[in-house]
Formats: sequence, C-alpha cells, structure tokens
Amino acid sequence: MNISERWSGKVVQHACEPQFDEDVDIIVVGLGTAGAIAAIRAGQLGLQVLGLERMHGMGGAGTLGGVTGYYFGTRGGIYEEIDRQTAVLEREAFIKARGVNANAKSIVLERAVAGAGAVFKYESIVLGVYVDGNHVQGLRWVGPEGVKNTSCRVIIDASGEAEVCALIGCEVVQGREVDGQVQPFSNVVQWLNNNQVEHYYTDSGYLDATDPAAYSKAIVDSALLETHLKPSYRDDRRMLKVVPQLGLREGRLIVGEESVSFGEFIQDRYTSEPMFYAYSNLDNHSKDIAFESEAQQDWAVASSLWGLNFTVPIPKGALIPRGKEGLLVAGRSLSLDHDLAGSIRMKRDMQKSGEAAAAMAFLSITRGCGLKEIPYPELASLLAETGCFEPGARVEFKDSSVPLNNDHLKRQWLTDVEEIREGLDGPKPGIAIWSAKRLGAAIAPQLRTWVAGERDEHLARHSAMALGLIGDPAAIPVLRRMVEERDMFVPFTSRKYNQVRGYAAIYLLGKLQDTGIVPELLSILNDPAELPAMEPEERNWEFISDPQELYFQYFSYSATALIRIAERHPELRETVAGRIRERLADPGLELNVSFKGSRVIKYSMVPRMRQIVEKRLSSWQEISQSQF
Repeated sequence: MNISERWSGKVVQHACEPQFDEDVDIIVVGLGTAGAIAAIRAGQLGLQVLGLERMHGMGGAGTLGGVTGYYFGTRGGIYEEIDRQTAVLEREAFIKARGVNANAKSIVLERAVAGAGAVFKYESIVLGVYVDGNHVQGLRWVGPEGVKNTSCRVIIDASGEAEVCALIGCEVVQGREVDGQVQPFSNVVQWLNNNQVEHYYTDSGYLDATDPAAYSKAIVDSALLETHLKPSYRDDRRMLKVVPQLGLREGRLIVGEESVSFGEFIQDRYTSEPMFYAYSNLDNHSKDIAFESEAQQDWAVASSLWGLNFTVPIPKGALIPRGKEGLLVAGRSLSLDHDLAGSIRMKRDMQKSGEAAAAMAFLSITRGCGLKEIPYPELASLLAETGCFEPGARVEFKDSSVPLNNDHLKRQWLTDVEEIREGLDGPKPGIAIWSAKRLGAAIAPQLRTWVAGERDEHLARHSAMALGLIGDPAAIPVLRRMVEERDMFVPFTSRKYNQVRGYAAIYLLGKLQDTGIVPELLSILNDPAELPAMEPEERNWEFISDPQELYFQYFSYSATALIRIAERHPELRETVAGRIRERLADPGLELNVSFKGSRVIKYSMVPRMRQIVEKRLSSWQEISQSQF
C-alpha cells in the first residue's frame, strides 16, 4: 500500500504499512453544500460514516458562505426536508433572514448528520490518501484530537477543489482552455436591515484556490473593499459580519468516467441515464467573454442567449474520477467542461450531487461491485425514493413550470421559416439566430435573401449573424457595415448580459477569418475615441457599466479576431503581431472592467490581454519552425 501526501506544494507517494485507528464505510471530505447532504443520506442508508470539515460548521456556501438564496437548480431530494426544518427553527429561535437562514441551516444539518448516525469532525484537514494500485483505501487526517488514520470502502470528495483527487494524481482540469482562468469569486457581507438578516455580495476578483498565499490574500483584501467595509453605518442597516468563507464559483474539475460538455450538450448529445438534472443558464460572471470557447461565444455573444435556462442530465460517471476505484466526487468538481461549470454549480443541484454520491457508495458497498458497475435501474430507484431523481417532474420558474428534461429547450427552437424570419426582424433575435444555426445549410438560401434586404433593418443584420454562425461568407458585407458603424444596438433576448451587436459582428468576422475587416480592427485597437457615446437607452448595465468597459469589449474582440484571421492568412501575421504588441506595450493603455454587483471595483485586463496574446502569437512561431 502507498500513501500520497503533499509536501511543500508537491504530491509525493511512497510505500507504507499503515496502522489504522478506525475503519468506516464512507469518509466524506468536506461537509459543505454537497458533503453535508452526502453524510446525511449515507447515514440514513445504514452506512458507517465519518465526515471531515476544515471549517467550524456545516453547509458551505449556503451557510458559512452567506449565499442564502437559491439561483435556479431543481427541486426534490432530502435537502427539501432540511430547508423545511430550517424554516421551522428560524421561526422558533432566529431573527428572520432573507432566503434560507444560514445559521439555522447549519444547526439543522448538524442535527441531521448526528441523527443519521454519522460522526463528524470540524477543523479537520486531510494529510494523505492511502491507495492500493488504483483503489483508494483510507485517509490520514488531522483534527483537534491529533493525527488519525482511517480506512474505508469509499471516499466522497466534497472538498470543492477535488483535493483528495488531486492528492492521488487524478486527472483534473481547471479554468478555460486559453489561459486556465476560472470565474471571479465573491465575498459576502451579512447585514441587519430593519430587523431582518440580509446578505450582500460583489464579485471581488480572481483567485486560484489551490494557491494558499493567494487564497489568504484574497480573504483579507476582499473584506477590506469599500463595498464591504464602510466608513459609517446607518441604524437601519448594520453590518453583522463579513462571512468566513469565500464564494468560489469554479476550481478544479475532475476528468471522469463520463464527462459533460457544453459543446456536446448544444448538439443534443447527453446521457440517457441521469441520476439528477441540473437547471440553470450559462452563468458566466466574467466580462472577458472574447477569451471563452467558441461554443460559449456562439451562444452568449452572437446569439445573446446568456440568460436562457436549460436542464442538463448528470450521469453517474461524472462523479467517478477516471481510472480510480473507491472514490467519488460531489459538488462543483464534477466532470464538466469550463463552460458548463458556470451552470452546474447551483446549490440545489450540488445538494443533489451529494445525495447521488451517497446512493452510489451505498450500492457499491452493499452489492459488492465497483462504482462503474452499479446497476442504473437500482440507482435510479433509490434516488427516486427521496425525489432526487424524478423523470416526470417539472421545474418551477416565475409563474410557469417546465418539464425536467430538455424537451422544453427543444420546443423553443424554431423550424418554421416564417417564424425564424419574424424573430430575426425584431429586437429579441437570439432564439431565431440559434434556430437558424441548428438548421444550417437548409435555411442558408433564405438567410442570404434576407441579408440582401434593407441595410438598416434588424432582419438583414440578424440574418448576417446567423449566416456567420454557420460559416457562410455571404454574411461578411453586412457584418462589416455593423463594425464600421460601431452598431450599438443591444438585443433584448436575454434577461441579462445581452451583447452589443457591433462587437458581436467582430467576433463573427474573426470566425469567418475575413481579411477585409483587418484595417478597421487595427483602427479600433488604437483609438478608444472612435466608439460612439453610450446613450442611456443603449446601456447594458448588467454587463457594460461605462465607456471604458465598452472599449475593452471592442478591443478584446478586435485583438482575438485579428489573431484568428492572421492564423488563416500568414501574410498578415507580421503586421497583426506588431500592431497588437505595440498597442499592448503602450503605458497609457487602460483596459478596465468592473465586477458584478459593483461599479467601483475595477480590474485591469491589460496583463491578461498580454498573456493571452503572447501565447497565441508564440504558437505561430512554433508552426513556422515545424515547417522547416
């Protein structure tokens, strides 16, 4: 047997003969949003459970993190009863809070874990993982009682950063492909507002949570932001505390036996054997979408579908690290791509992932089979007992409900040509644009006809955007006009985060690798004054808060489009590389963005632009060298 540990930041594995202090069925690492539910359900199913938590309470983001509301997700499962008991306890003992009462829920979770027969330890940290080949055997950990060695049949890694997985060398990915950047984190303040507890947050910066020094600095710096620490407080709005846990949206993601990606999802490829459904939109809080994947930009930039909700079925293999046995993941480290990590992280769904992991562990142990071999009908039946998995269920949204599958999304796509034309000719074109993309070549002739129509109409411009998505060069003349005019129209398709049509056209011209737009894009890089004033009715306050942010969008899309065009046309590379580098070296260049929830926190994007540009340009040199 070997033990895998981390020394001075590096994972080291060596042979050992462990002396275990105790033996349990399941160890749950992290008693946060997913882990606490996993511990409860495993105990309810009769398993011997040990739960380890580095903090001083349970519930994670929804308690210690102060994220007390629910942002979408699906109903059903044992967390519903936890929330019901939380509401009862709040009425009996706590000041009323907006959303789920964080302090009450932490207590209810403790009672439920203890009531299920599980043992839990706070302020406890994993030191090492015992492995025999690819099979996880137990943990070395330290808590208030000192160092312990515990053996088990299954470990559920609900640490939020796949810490156990990383310790034993599981394949993990982090952030988007171009630079590994994850979404911004938040820091929450708890207020007392007219005798009601409320929570307020802003996105506060970017953080690699695997870097201890950066993590510590982020905790301090974000708590001292002027959005949090005020010079004075009113009697009707008193600060109670800055919550003790940062709101991390994204970190390590495992590479599982099955993976769920946005690119496959939008092509209607997903599992037919789900354990539960996740429900949300593509909730990316970053403002540098020009650096995201092509699939995400097609969806959120060209079609302005950021706010369109969808359900994603989650298979059991997304919880199993590839090539490992005796190890499961619950929470936001599931096997996803970066795009879907913004969607499949909502608290309701993460609580369900904890319940699903407990059910998988129970069946693996009691049936004596590997996690991959768990019979799906038995797993689905077990999850259906609590409502965690209900194929016929519906999800409530505002005053309506939709079925808990993807039929409702498919029904939104248009197939009638006249309906698509009507959608393209209006201020909410996103559904029609994406519907045309799905039809592809079949609708291209009609799109070309509409593009040739009146140049100032929505129809011609939105038809050009649809043609650009399907790679048809007939879109180029109209897209060029949109860029030359700096088209400031913001569609109304999405409830938030709609994208300005002018720089959406730049993205599409880059996708089409159009050389004719190059002089115009170089001009945009060099002169922020070329952009029109932001009139009040044109402002997209959820995404662009001032002219400087508008310039960053035009700049970032222009730079990435230029690089994309020059990759196809080598004769342009020297000019494009030189002009972009020259502009980025300008000491007077400012490319600042604000964060969601605040217009006063500004973040310079110049270092990131330089990093990404140099990475892309250096790849040209590698290509040139390989040709000789």
